[in-house]
Amino acid sequence: MNKRHFTLELILDVDQITRALHYEINGEQGTPFQPSGRLAGTFHFNQGDEVDVCVKAISNKKDDVQIAVTDFTIASIPTLNVAHSSKNYLSMFDRDKAVVNVSTWGLPEKKNCSDDRIETTIGSLHTFQVVAPNGQWRMSGYLSVVLKKTGQSRPIPCMYYFDPEGSTGTGGDIEE
Repeated sequence: MNKRHFTLELILDVDQITRALHYEINGEQGTPFQPSGRLAGTFHFNQGDEVDVCVKAISNKKDDVQIAVTDFTIASIPTLNVAHSSKNYLSMFDRDKAVVNVSTWGLPEKKNCSDDRIETTIGSLHTFQVVAPNGQWRMSGYLSVVLKKTGQSRPIPCMYYFDPEGSTGTGGDIEE
């Protein structure tokens, strides 16, 4: 099976008071989201697929927001008992660890969304790979950023999260 590349987009509004991120996962062949079937509701990956991260912060132009990503961590744990998941993988991204950390980021790029809104995009400089051949996974991601608006005396640290479910291979109930 060919290795596919996906981008996990984490989208936030600088003025939002909630901590939940809007997220999308897309690749050259579209989204891995499964709207129906046995693995409905999951983002389905194959062993060897790669994922990078893109943070999109939407803000008012007049605020002239500066944003820096300080940390991104994604935990991925099997929804089934580890002994029953494919070859005892603890995570879809690592056999022995449940957490992957992305700490290297590119420079922010800004583009206009509308007359009064601007989008600042920051991409990860490293990808993580799907290593588990088979299973169902509960994912939780945590994004830490520092925001500074024009006129603020100091930057404000913020934390956001998202929590999709993923699957690999057959989903874990068929022996390989």
